[in-house]
Amino acid sequence: MKRTLIALGTLAFFSTAFAQQPHAHSAEAEADFDSKPQAAAEAKKNNRQPGAVRIKDGGTARGEGSAVPAPSKTEKAGEARAEAREAKPHSVPKPGATPK
Repeated sequence: MKRTLIALGTLAFFSTAFAQQPHAHSAEAEADFDSKPQAAAEAKKNNRQPGAVRIKDGGTARGEGSAVPAPSKTEKAGEARAEAREAKPHSVPKPGATPK
């Protein structure tokens, strides 16, 4: 029993010593900056067109924030229908009267 406890203690000691040893193949130890995906990402980043940067801070329902949002197709269609309704001749109801 005594030998088993000593063996387990020694095993635990050496396993923690091995776990603290730096490994050369870990991603945290040394980053690989010359890989093909990294080069492709750098090329894509350098080819971006400058423009308005959208801030995704959750200021609107879609999360655009303070930048100017791009209207969707449904929003454009709704605006066109509203403008068409306003362009038609119509009578404005008088206050206090029931419209006919």
